[in-house]
Amino acid sequence: MTVETQTPKPQRRWGRLVLAAALLVGLGGVGGFALGAHKASSFFWHAMAPGKLTPEETASMVERKVNHVLSHVNATDEQKTKVSAIAKAAAADLTKLGFTPGEGRTKFLQLFRADKVEPDAIEALRAEQSTKWDAATKRIAQAVAEAAQVLTPEQRRELTERWYRRVSS
Repeated sequence: MTVETQTPKPQRRWGRLVLAAALLVGLGGVGGFALGAHKASSFFWHAMAPGKLTPEETASMVERKVNHVLSHVNATDEQKTKVSAIAKAAAADLTKLGFTPGEGRTKFLQLFRADKVEPDAIEALRAEQSTKWDAATKRIAQAVAEAAQVLTPEQRRELTERWYRRVSS
């Protein structure tokens, strides 16, 4: 009775490691771009997502949020009314931009999952998402500048301090 022993074949670890590293880098790049855009507050996604809330519900939510935030800095009723109007107008404009929660991520992942990855399609989607975000940040900056004109420097400093405490905890 003879026992045959097989010599183990050398494993190709480097090939597997390189493949795994390339896959992680690719997923990290696609996922980082697609997911990074969704770090905005949950308020944004609830209020600005098309079809999620009616315009009236969005306006009501904005007003509640503004009143809540401004109550911490002893804003007058007039200030609350003005800032609320600014925020409602900005929310309506942002809603018209057509953001849908997870839309960019879903599209990027569909492109990545395809049998043949089309670099031009990925670039077109990146450009589309960048255009939407550029328009959104311009409108947000405009609203912030308008609201800053309504509030006193002390109120703005207090709001900033509250924001820093909130995001650092």
